[in-house]
Amino acid sequence: MKLYMSDLYRVELHYPLDDVQMDSLYYLYQPIVGASAISLYMMLIVEGKRMNKVITPSSLSRLNAFLSMSLLDIEKYLKTLEAIGLLKTYVKHENDLTQYVYQIHSPLSIKAFFKNQILASLLEDSLSPDDFQKTIQYFKISLEDLTHYEDITARFQDVFHIQHLKKGGRILKYKEEFQERMQKDVEISYDYDLLLKALSNYQINRSLLTQEDFHYMTQLASVYSIDALTLAGFVKDAMQSQGLNRELLKTQIKKHMEISESSQLKEIYHKQPLQYQTQDQQDSPLVLHMKYLDSITPYELLKEKQGGREPVFHDLMIVETLMLQLGLKPAVVNVLIEYVLGKNNNRLSKRYCEAIGSSWVRKNILTAMDAYNELMNKDEEETQEVQEKSVQEEKPQVESTDELMNLLSQLKEGQL
Repeated sequence: MKLYMSDLYRVELHYPLDDVQMDSLYYLYQPIVGASAISLYMMLIVEGKRMNKVITPSSLSRLNAFLSMSLLDIEKYLKTLEAIGLLKTYVKHENDLTQYVYQIHSPLSIKAFFKNQILASLLEDSLSPDDFQKTIQYFKISLEDLTHYEDITARFQDVFHIQHLKKGGRILKYKEEFQERMQKDVEISYDYDLLLKALSNYQINRSLLTQEDFHYMTQLASVYSIDALTLAGFVKDAMQSQGLNRELLKTQIKKHMEISESSQLKEIYHKQPLQYQTQDQQDSPLVLHMKYLDSITPYELLKEKQGGREPVFHDLMIVETLMLQLGLKPAVVNVLIEYVLGKNNNRLSKRYCEAIGSSWVRKNILTAMDAYNELMNKDEEETQEVQEKSVQEEKPQVESTDELMNLLSQLKEGQL
């Protein structure tokens, strides 16, 4: 909303800032929002103290005069303070006048600030590594190790004795008018419906995810501009038996950003180099399919598997990692994509892809046919293990074996 010099404002301040909050404001918030926004915030605090005594609103020209700041800058920095959680704004239009109420919110506690992935990441990005560590050290308090100490603190009843008042005595009553110090976390807008649907598609047990987990993952997603479908893929890869491994999730997302920034997803658009293409001149379905995988990029294959729709970024990043970090050839990756999608209910599993891909790197698999033959050997071994296990347990598992053989048959005939 556009501001005018004649617009009126009032500031609501429940309590002034203490020393720790002032330090937090300058050491934690200022590197993120800038000195001008903090100057406006401090001016509003002073105005709040004044207006606690004088109710009359002031015009915005007062802020303009005291801060030597244009209305455009005032509007910009007000929005900055709102976005960072230091200010809440209300507006009322009455009798051709516009009046704002600026409600001051205190900075978050030190613990809450660093627990907030958006604020902590923004601060880390705003400072050099050395200054960031100095800032953290400033707020650390050296405490005595109390392991070998005994707690001898006096209790209330050890010191005070409560006597019943005599008749006609006066009981001191406290009015419930005290205001709590107001704090406001950073508010983010995220597509939770799409995220929940994507998590359901990945068959992730929702009971293993807490409300704090959702808060944590969406904060990370906001910091690194990750859409809900891609985030769900990272969450799937970071899930463990006891729940979400937050550190693993953060590491994966950071790794994803590093790859994205360095490569800009270049590798997935490459086709199989000529010297590694299928040389067999037979017209069998298998050879023709291998030649087809030589002729398209992994991106085109994923798009084809998506029915012509754009592949989700999580899948693209898995493939990019296979090609960039493991050095797998495009057609080899294409064979791997078809195999994993067929084995894993049309979903790419990062761990599964990387496990097979790492094995192929060690075995120097360079062509689509080599990759196919390696899969044939792999599944023959798995089939043999299934058969041996079924004999030992006297419980035939024909369905599982048939499924493997059917999958290989489809791959051989070029149906996957």
